[in-house]
Amino acid sequence: MNSKKLSIIIAVVSGILVLLPGGALLLVKILVTPEMLRKNVLPRVEKLVQRRIEMGDAKIGLFSGIALKGLKIYEKDGKGLFVSFAEARLHYQFLPLLSRRVVVDEVVLDTPDVHVVRNLDGSFNFSDLLKKKHPEVPPAEKEKTPFTFAVAKVEVTDGQVRYDDRKGIFGSPFSYNLREIGIEINNLTPDKRFPLEIKAAAPGVELEFSGTLAHLVSGPSLDGQLTASIADLAKAVSGLPPGISAKLRALSPTGKIAANVHLAGEVKAPLALLKDGEAQLEGISLAAAGQNPVISGTVALADRALTSRNLIVVLGKNRLDLQLKTSPLDKKPLALALNANSESLDLDPLTSAKKAKAASSPSKPGADSTGPGPLKLPLTLSGAVTAKALTFKGLAMSGVSLRYRLADSILTVEDLKGGIAGGTFLDATTVNLGTRGFAYTTRLSLHGVQAEKIVAAFAPKAAGSVSGVLSAKAALSVSGATPASLKRNLTGSGSFELKNGKLSGSGFMGELAAFLGSPGLRVVRFSSFAGTYRIKGGQVYLDSALDGSDIRMRPQGRIGFDKSLDLDLDTQIAPRITGTVARGTVGSFVTNDQGWGEIPLKATGTVGKPRFSLSGNKLGRRIGEKLGETLLKKLDKGTGTGQPPGDQDLGTTIRGLFGR
Repeated sequence: MNSKKLSIIIAVVSGILVLLPGGALLLVKILVTPEMLRKNVLPRVEKLVQRRIEMGDAKIGLFSGIALKGLKIYEKDGKGLFVSFAEARLHYQFLPLLSRRVVVDEVVLDTPDVHVVRNLDGSFNFSDLLKKKHPEVPPAEKEKTPFTFAVAKVEVTDGQVRYDDRKGIFGSPFSYNLREIGIEINNLTPDKRFPLEIKAAAPGVELEFSGTLAHLVSGPSLDGQLTASIADLAKAVSGLPPGISAKLRALSPTGKIAANVHLAGEVKAPLALLKDGEAQLEGISLAAAGQNPVISGTVALADRALTSRNLIVVLGKNRLDLQLKTSPLDKKPLALALNANSESLDLDPLTSAKKAKAASSPSKPGADSTGPGPLKLPLTLSGAVTAKALTFKGLAMSGVSLRYRLADSILTVEDLKGGIAGGTFLDATTVNLGTRGFAYTTRLSLHGVQAEKIVAAFAPKAAGSVSGVLSAKAALSVSGATPASLKRNLTGSGSFELKNGKLSGSGFMGELAAFLGSPGLRVVRFSSFAGTYRIKGGQVYLDSALDGSDIRMRPQGRIGFDKSLDLDLDTQIAPRITGTVARGTVGSFVTNDQGWGEIPLKATGTVGKPRFSLSGNKLGRRIGEKLGETLLKKLDKGTGTGQPPGDQDLGTTIRGLFGR
């Protein structure tokens, strides 16, 4: 081949190489038009996705790529938009197509708007797109050289996802929007890991993710850092589903949260994605029981478990230091350990606020027939609480501590103990949250406490009426949610012993002193007042004994929660005041060998307004017994006057029985 022929061949080949792309580009310009896309391409895509598609302008270039404007994909019923784009641009390389490779330089989705709907049956408006419409092609029939593709850059700008949950949470449908969505992907290939950057905003929340994504087709997996910033907790809560936000809005939450979490793993297992990270809580304030506790500190995530660091709750003048630790969040049931410590706690503001709320919201008739619960809590809880100083109902306590645990909806408080009113207390309580109205059992003991302080705190109307050193035990059970149901259902038993004290006041003791005609008995001093009791059906059944210097009593009988009385009071009056009593309402009574006057009394009415009377049956029996004893003694000893015993004046004998 001479040089002339070689030159001709080179010129022809060069011309072909120059003219072919130009001709192809011209052919594309002529054949691939917006009208052709609407007529030939869109119907096929519509048939594939079973949705109507609209398109505005289209620009196609062999080397410059494709740009579609005003692209809209409608819902399956054709009534609303499923996905829309202001513009979608794709820039690809032409030559790799010849070797069955798709190489895209850039994909840009401008202002996408995606509408996601969860239907009443739990399905989504895209569920049909996920179903396989054709059987899997056997490996032998698959193409030996399949298409591969790579995208140098994918960018989403100013996107929005509108989530419409028609099934709802807690029975309330809701909508939730993610806006200002920005996505950037570099070097995207379906079989390799590629970098991924995402930004988005929700009501009150800014979200960012920076990391990588792999296995896009077979099963996406992430590895990167997710950050969430909540600058306005109230705004973030208001944007949550109504079933959740309504409950949270009642707490009037405020404050800031900044979270940073490492995600790694398959997207299909969200909890398993959580690897490590932390959330900073800054001034989280909640309205609860008329108070506004403020929470600050750090909650850290490691190995899918949570721990706390410098976690503090401030409530008025109170401060609690908390230590939190959980089991891995994907473990069922979740195990949570929470300890709390405080130098000083004042519970009075909490109880006063609770009383005010109860007074403003009176219970409805029959409301106590059901009560709260049952609760089936999917977690276990344990921990301890300590307070060096604690105030409750104005009563100062010291060294208060307890241990608690919650499992299978049973809350157990163990070793609740501390110092109180000069003595100590110890309590163990169990609450069954798994039954309607809840059920409580408690075993309480007091040792060496000053009774007057206890009475002033828990029965202020009776303050000053009782004093002494009190030791007591109680084993009680109750269920219910209102005072009425608690009184009705309370059962139990116990014992008490009050030493070196006194009883006084214008109520019970005042009325007793008036009935006996001895004003000095308005104040009764005693060395011991002890007994046992049973509680059932709104009644306290008492068996007790009081040993005083001027009076001895054995109260036995019933005291109702409605303050009604039905007591037998076997009473003995000291010799030094029997004369006073004899001139009073009682008049006559029997005296024993020590000269104490014996008066069998009956107490009815109410605790505040008791009514006293003589127990005729007991008095008659006692007179008969005493008369028989006296006559036998006189028969044994004789009269000492030389007269036969039967000749002595019977009246003289009877007057001796009554000490008159």
